[in-house]
Amino acid sequence: MRKAILSVLFLCAAALAAAQVSVTASVNKTALTLDDELTLSVEVHGAAGNMLMPELPSLPAFNVYSREVEQTTVNGQTNTVFRYVMLPRFVGKASIGAVSFNYNGKTYKTDPISVNIYRNAQGVQNARPAYSSARAVSNGNYDSAAKRVKQTADPNLPPLERDLANQAYARGDENFFLVAAVSDDKPYVNQTVTLGVRFYYNRPFYDAPYQKPSVSNIFMEDMGTAQGTQSIGGVLYRYEEQRYRLTGAAPGPATIGPASVRYMTGGSPLSALDRLFGGSAVSAEETAQSAPITLNVRALPAAGKPKSFYGAVGEGYTIAAAADRTRVEAGEAVTLTITVKGPGNLKPTQDLNLPAVGGFKIYNAAATSGSVPANGSERSYKVFKTVLVPSASGIYTIPSVKWSYFNPDKGSYQTIHTEPITIHVSPSTKADSGFDFGAASPAGSGFQTLGQDVSYLKTAYGPRPSVLTRMSGWYTLNWVMLSILAVCVLFASVGKKSLAQKRAYSTARGRLKKALSDETVADAVSDYLQQKMKISTGSLPLKSIVAALQKRGITPATAEAFSLLWQRLDAARFAPGAPGVQTAQELARQAQDILKLLEEETK
Repeated sequence: MRKAILSVLFLCAAALAAAQVSVTASVNKTALTLDDELTLSVEVHGAAGNMLMPELPSLPAFNVYSREVEQTTVNGQTNTVFRYVMLPRFVGKASIGAVSFNYNGKTYKTDPISVNIYRNAQGVQNARPAYSSARAVSNGNYDSAAKRVKQTADPNLPPLERDLANQAYARGDENFFLVAAVSDDKPYVNQTVTLGVRFYYNRPFYDAPYQKPSVSNIFMEDMGTAQGTQSIGGVLYRYEEQRYRLTGAAPGPATIGPASVRYMTGGSPLSALDRLFGGSAVSAEETAQSAPITLNVRALPAAGKPKSFYGAVGEGYTIAAAADRTRVEAGEAVTLTITVKGPGNLKPTQDLNLPAVGGFKIYNAAATSGSVPANGSERSYKVFKTVLVPSASGIYTIPSVKWSYFNPDKGSYQTIHTEPITIHVSPSTKADSGFDFGAASPAGSGFQTLGQDVSYLKTAYGPRPSVLTRMSGWYTLNWVMLSILAVCVLFASVGKKSLAQKRAYSTARGRLKKALSDETVADAVSDYLQQKMKISTGSLPLKSIVAALQKRGITPATAEAFSLLWQRLDAARFAPGAPGVQTAQELARQAQDILKLLEEETK
């Protein structure tokens, strides 16, 4: 009996484990040349113990030359990643079919993946040596006997990959170098562009810390790393690539500072044998640095901007709405979830305005946002949840919700919408917990006396009126005193309000001088606006805050400067970078300058 129970428990556990298994496949890039390599990653989540290798589909366009497996277990959940490094064989669009994985008698399959393979550089023969003896290198330059051939990337490559490759071809006389490029140098406000930084090398190195670039007027988020190869002048270079997602904060110039890598070359660190016999390592520290980049962030056109536009820029957005249930009783809650997905940065977009839904009380919840990787790029999502409570029975329709975005390729606004949702509300069957008067035994009128809780007043002669009582009859004098008191209170409140407003600026300036974090700067500016101008930043979007300031007389230039400062402070929430006192002090100085302008311009 015990064996039977154990067998049943084992089968149940195996079935539960199998139900939680998931398999996904992704590639580190979707555009590459014949010189490059592609890494296919197959991730198996939830499968533990002995397992078979995934079964790859037929890959006529690639040669697989490297395999590796990485397995981790966190909180009892096992995650296994199988990586395959592949070399492309011919030019064109290639498809990686579904990868199969068998576990506990069940087969899981991934979705197919499409990649584009482009030609090598023009004017040079393809070669794949690990190192080349065809050229002698001295201090990073070709030997005088070597002859250099100009190379250019395939013009059909995507702009980012093409610019990175061409920069590398131009620096093929160096053994180590760093290049950077963006997918678009003239983006619109809130349009997402990609920054790629590549460190190329064809010699061994070690101890190479990387310093990411600084940015201005841009929100920047990490997108992960990738590796690859590129043949330059017949020599095979490897590269390590770091990608970032950039979003312009305000119209105008935006700068991307240089990235840098400090690396050690020469002999490797001392081994135990070297130290034993007093040997020394011969090495030198070098620095590779990319060139700075300037973007021209364009303002979104005002013509044709719909009311349902909340700041999303890009193309390929989708929107969907779903209710957790469509049949409820009156008084029961229905949770409406609206999900927007797309390639752009949805974090700083405004919350959508849900149209009025007759017959329901509406309780909006805070929106959540994030991003998920999608084959070398990322897709953002934003989820809006609303609780609807029907007040009466009937059949109701949640109307279609519109969402608009600006398509930079078409130069126009596009609108998508959800499908209407029908909710069937039946009468409530829940009994009232209060006292049922009709259930008591009637006594003529339908009510029953349960007890007495009222004591009658005792009749007695009243005492002699006091002085205050007698003064209450002096009506004229009372009105005069009340008027004088009201005037005194008015003058006191006006004086107190003026004093508090004068202190708001000095208090904010003192806090900004001592600010050590972005949050402290944001709190100081918010408190100043609340105390000085009664503007509550916690409940208003940036557009409303700026409108309130403009009503008080600030110039357009000051309004734009305040908007940029506020967006940079929001970056601590939307795209936090590495914290530092230097960054906080810089924001604090900008905040002091802007508050000084507000003091001078507001009435």
